[in-house]
Amino acid sequence: MSHGGTVNKAQSGHNYLSGLRPWNGRGGFSLQELREVLKWLDDPQDKVPTVHIAGTNGKGSVSAAVASILGQAGYRVGMNISPHLERINERIYIDGLQCSDEFLGEFAYEIKQASNRALVELSFHEAITAIAFLGLKEVGVDWTVLEVGLGGRLDASNVISRPAATAIVTISYDHQNILGDTLAEIAAEKAGIVKPGSPLVTGILPKEADVVISSKASGVPHYKFGREFDARIISAEGQDRFEYWGKEFLPGKNITFEYGSQLPGVHQGHNLAVATTLGLLIGCSPEACKLGVEGAFWPGRLESVKFEGLELVMDCAHNTAGIKALISFLESTGARGIDLTFGVLEGKNWKEMITALAPYVRTWRLLLPDSERALPQELLRQELPLSGTDVRVECYGSDYERCLRDITSQAEGGKAFVTGSMYMVGRLRGMLSLPEKPLWTKVVKQ
Repeated sequence: MSHGGTVNKAQSGHNYLSGLRPWNGRGGFSLQELREVLKWLDDPQDKVPTVHIAGTNGKGSVSAAVASILGQAGYRVGMNISPHLERINERIYIDGLQCSDEFLGEFAYEIKQASNRALVELSFHEAITAIAFLGLKEVGVDWTVLEVGLGGRLDASNVISRPAATAIVTISYDHQNILGDTLAEIAAEKAGIVKPGSPLVTGILPKEADVVISSKASGVPHYKFGREFDARIISAEGQDRFEYWGKEFLPGKNITFEYGSQLPGVHQGHNLAVATTLGLLIGCSPEACKLGVEGAFWPGRLESVKFEGLELVMDCAHNTAGIKALISFLESTGARGIDLTFGVLEGKNWKEMITALAPYVRTWRLLLPDSERALPQELLRQELPLSGTDVRVECYGSDYERCLRDITSQAEGGKAFVTGSMYMVGRLRGMLSLPEKPLWTKVVKQ
């Protein structure tokens, strides 16, 4: 193959990707069309051992931590996530680094060819998931960590036949227009990833969600937080530390160890315990699990960065449960009267979100997420619960440059927060020109 041919294929692949529609739900949707495309490619989704992870919140952190555990065990690991923060390359990682433009383009071309042969038109989410399956198999990863994009039962990632293990990290309200209006309905969609013969790990779940998932998991090994494994917070000087406990993952022997985290927030003790349990179930040592969870990085989740003398804390709290975790962090650090940049999509429980945040905010900076589904700022401003005369509100529309300029020049105490839609946090984060930091590292076995 000539170099010119490779370039042309890659460009054709990128053109194909950019022309696909996103998946926002459609009537009569099924996974059959994606399966037909993958069949033309010899079913790459079932050629690499996979860990499949769902949940309303926390699934990204768990995915990164499981990949990190496998990396510490010496494996070459691929990861497929959804959505991305800044660029689509983030949807596929290999050994902790984003895939290259060439990888995306060339394997997109292969998916385009297979789609043409199958007479199928994939959505963007389906195509990028297929690229991950094919590309990660072709580059020879030992494991794939697969994060569900939305729901579980009908998510493109759910075409795999038998994952090595599955997890449902949390269940709370989000995407009700697609997944259902009750926690039981949402849980039923998430539980669609449960497969016969594949152990399931679940985090802390509401009772009505737990009932649904436990019923679906009848007959498969089911490891529940608080029953087969647990984590408790250990007070430490300025940094959260946790103790993991797992029941007889080794014959006749419980597993306990302490761990810290690069991921701030006490809720990460729970997420990393889920990841540890997954690691143990697929055969990683307790040592690899400890080093893996301590070494995992996940951007845009209570991520603190320095920018022009300012500490900027960015958190993709895009639903009520995420906001509660952020508030727990604010409480633990004693933060009050904060400078907050906020934007949200239509369809979210945004009134609950701003009501919960209001007691902590002195300056609201309203910024439109980079999405056609962005909630109009006029609506948001009208509903802001402004308690006290010292609360400020600034509306920026889509003027990200002016917003960032004002944050850096006006934020009191040298600290500001950004939260809400991933589309907003990601775009603002991209303007900071941060160097790429690996999500995990691979340990080379001697």
